[in-house]
Amino acid sequence: MSPSPATSATMPPKKYCVSGHPGKGVIIPDDFARGLSILETSLGMPLWLLIQNGENYDTLDDDAGQSFWNSRNEFTKGEKIALIVDSPGGYAKCAYRIARFLKKHCGGFIAVVPETAKSAATLLVLGADKIILGPNAELGPLDVQLYDREREEFGSALNEVQALDRLNAFALQAIDSTMQFTSRRSGLTMKTLLPGVQNFVAEMLRPLFEKIDTVHYTQSSRHLKVAEEYATRLLRAKYGKQVASEIARQLVHSYPEHAFFIDGEEAGSIGLQTFEADADQEAAIDLMAEGLNADSYVGKFQEI
Repeated sequence: MSPSPATSATMPPKKYCVSGHPGKGVIIPDDFARGLSILETSLGMPLWLLIQNGENYDTLDDDAGQSFWNSRNEFTKGEKIALIVDSPGGYAKCAYRIARFLKKHCGGFIAVVPETAKSAATLLVLGADKIILGPNAELGPLDVQLYDREREEFGSALNEVQALDRLNAFALQAIDSTMQFTSRRSGLTMKTLLPGVQNFVAEMLRPLFEKIDTVHYTQSSRHLKVAEEYATRLLRAKYGKQVASEIARQLVHSYPEHAFFIDGEEAGSIGLQTFEADADQEAAIDLMAEGLNADSYVGKFQEI
């Protein structure tokens, strides 16, 4: 029998927590919980969170991966989940392991990105059966960030790789324009002029090429290849190997900076399929806005 209106009015509101971090005993804010509850109902599957905006669990690393592994008994074998991802990224290997773990234990997952899933977090959502983006959500390029000890800051592994590519393109352009110029002025044949022009351009660019650290360049190339291979492996079940490889290549190599904004339209331009949040999901994301930026939440969304 349903409770009477009077009884319903006196019933305390439901309280929710997250199983991993900050833990089952910590009640999450009401508006945030309401938004999550609406999302869970809309998606029709258990809701898990990977929201990283606090002092703890603020990056995709081994701790985040271990949190999912420690909660493995809370997954029902073969029952797909929805994963809310809001993260600046972290380590490609950790993102890949979480995606593979969810595929193995749940048979797949839907990724919902309310606002931001950059870098390794983008890699993680590539493993989803479906990617749902909030109205202002963004993904990001997969160019690996490496720490530069001399500059004491992180920089893209593409910096050296693209520098060499651009120097090579400039060298070819310089040879072509110099050949045309000297040919018009001297009247000599291209065959006669070519050795001298090649030497001139080589000497002009030598100081720049000598600044490239071959060992560091090789390491940067290898790190980029790792990210590209992880992305290809996550995508190929859905897209096939050839298309998956092309999407992965573009995510790694085709963007001018690590912070580049990739929305649904841009993702579609490189062949990556995403879906816009529907009206209910968008309303839920609006309710979640403050909570998304307040703390980190990792684990299963559940009622206390």
